[in-house]
Amino acid sequence: MTYVVTGLARPIAIVGDSLFAGSMGGGNVSYQDALQNNLEKILTLPDETIICPGHGPMTTVSEEKQHNPFFAGKV
Repeated sequence: MTYVVTGLARPIAIVGDSLFAGSMGGGNVSYQDALQNNLEKILTLPDETIICPGHGPMTTVSEEKQHNPFFAGKV
């Protein structure tokens, strides 16, 4: 589940364990379902969206689309 907060200087997506900076998250779904969910629901948010994962550093949609090996070249 992802919560998106708007109305701030930049949108924020609180993604829990769906996605981590530079990596894939887990969850109670298959890898393919998790990958598709991230590609379709998180990485379609505006590039300037700050991603707040459940663990590790914050990142942005743009950073993950460009440099995350699970997503680079797929969006």
